[in-house]
Amino acid sequence: MRSIEIIDDVRLRFPGRDREFDLGIEVGSLSVLIAQGVAAVEREVSREALEQLIPIAERFRYTVACANSDNDIVRVRFTRFRQKPQLRLIRT
Repeated sequence: MRSIEIIDDVRLRFPGRDREFDLGIEVGSLSVLIAQGVAAVEREVSREALEQLIPIAERFRYTVACANSDNDIVRVRFTRFRQKPQLRLIRT
C-alpha cells in the first residue's frame, strides 16, 4: 500500500486494495488533470502508470519529463505544449 497524490498536497492510501487498484487511481487522477488542460502537473508515479500516461499526455499535447530513479517510483512532469500563434499576411 502506498500513498498516492490525487491533487497538490492531497495524498490518499487505500488499505486492503491491491497494486492494480492503486495503478488505476494513479492513472485516473492524472488523466483527469490532463484532460482538464491543467498547464503543468508534477507527481511521483509508478513506472507502470507512466507507461499508460505517456500516450494520454501526448494525445492532449503535453510534454513529459522524467527524473531518473532507481526504484519503481518516478518523478514526472507533464507540461502543456504551447502552440505558436499562426500568423497570416494580410494584404491591403
